[in-house]
Amino acid sequence: MLTYLIFLVTGMAAGLVIGHLWGHGKAVAQRNAILLAKAEAETTHAREIAELRAEAGRAEAAAESRIRALEAEKAMLDTRLADDRASHAREIEQRDAMMKAAEQQASERAAQFREQLDMAREQLKTTAADLLAARTADLNRANVRDIDNVLQPLRQHIKEMKEAMDASRDINIRNTASLHQAISDIMERTAGIGAEADKLARALRHENKTQGNWGEVILSELLDSQGLKRGINYEVQSTIVDKNGRPVLNETTDKRMIPDVILHYSDNKDLIIDAKVSLSAYLDYTGAESEEAREDALRRHVKSIRAHVKELAAKDYRRYILHPRQSLDYVIMFVPNEAALQLAMSVEPTLWRDAMKEGVFISGECNLTAALRIIHLAWRQEVQAQSQRKVFEEANLLIGRVGDFYKTFTDIGARIDKAKEAFTDSANKLINGRQSLMVPARRLRDMGAKEKAGAPLPEPESESLLTELTDTTSLPTADT
Repeated sequence: MLTYLIFLVTGMAAGLVIGHLWGHGKAVAQRNAILLAKAEAETTHAREIAELRAEAGRAEAAAESRIRALEAEKAMLDTRLADDRASHAREIEQRDAMMKAAEQQASERAAQFREQLDMAREQLKTTAADLLAARTADLNRANVRDIDNVLQPLRQHIKEMKEAMDASRDINIRNTASLHQAISDIMERTAGIGAEADKLARALRHENKTQGNWGEVILSELLDSQGLKRGINYEVQSTIVDKNGRPVLNETTDKRMIPDVILHYSDNKDLIIDAKVSLSAYLDYTGAESEEAREDALRRHVKSIRAHVKELAAKDYRRYILHPRQSLDYVIMFVPNEAALQLAMSVEPTLWRDAMKEGVFISGECNLTAALRIIHLAWRQEVQAQSQRKVFEEANLLIGRVGDFYKTFTDIGARIDKAKEAFTDSANKLINGRQSLMVPARRLRDMGAKEKAGAPLPEPESESLLTELTDTTSLPTADT
């Protein structure tokens, strides 16, 4: 039992020793494993530290490179900013000078134009005498010389128009007052001419061609005596031609159409006058010794006049007056011997009416003279009317020019206003806008860039805008 116990104790002690030795070896192995793991960890850590140091060196080199790039960019921006600032300063200075000069010039011209326009309006409202008086006072001002040059023709035309109107009124009054006296004088003159014509008629009794020429001479002298001008107011022995300039032939007789006189009216109308002389039968009547001979001569005299009417109506000159001229509805058959015409009219009261039905107006010297006087007055009034129309056309032209001048003047003012707006907009974009050149310039200044002495950067006009720009306009750094 004791031995068993000894063996048991000894076994237990040996077990304990062996257990201790086994446990110690296991602990040593574990410690060695820990030391080995720690050595491996330290090796890995050293390698990681080396890699981190290498990466830090590369980051430092990259940072230095970025700093150098930023410094180069800053230097370039400084140079560009200085150039842009100088350029914009010069441009602003030039624009400011131009604007000041333009404003000064526009102000001076506006003052001058307003003064000239007021004067023009005042002068156009006054009479010719008031205009002359106003212009005499205004000529003392040097700044109205240009407008005077424009108004001078109008003043002259208005003066001429007034003189022409006054003259026309005086002439019309005189003509109206003296027309009856002139007709009386003409009748007296006609009576004397009639007596002379009787004498001449006896000398021309049997010469029809000579009678015709004599009638044409009397007609031409009568036209000239009334102030009508040959080649202007009337044509003598002028062949009627077509639009191509070829002579027109009568469709019935196939002969050229050559009236004694083509009288031109002032309203673009023409009147044909043909002189017809019937003397033979009339002289037989005045020289007849018996009543039977007188009645026979009187019948032949009336028949001769009717034959002339038929002959003149058959020629139908009116049909051959071409556009743009227009013919009246009748032609005048001029009988130069007033006594012979009145004798035929007294015997045949319907002679004149029958002739008018044929488109022929029978006229002696008395009636024709009065008609020519009226035509001459119409021509004079037409000339005066043309002069007045020219004056009014010049006045309308001048008024139009004044209107154009005022329009141009207002356009210049509008353009100046637009230039001011464009300048203000450009200045705002340069200094105060979000996209202005001053924004990056202020950023660089805030980062430490130096402003040029005496030429600081302009600040935004709004404090809120300045705050907004400060909060939102920082340059990226190397860390970002």
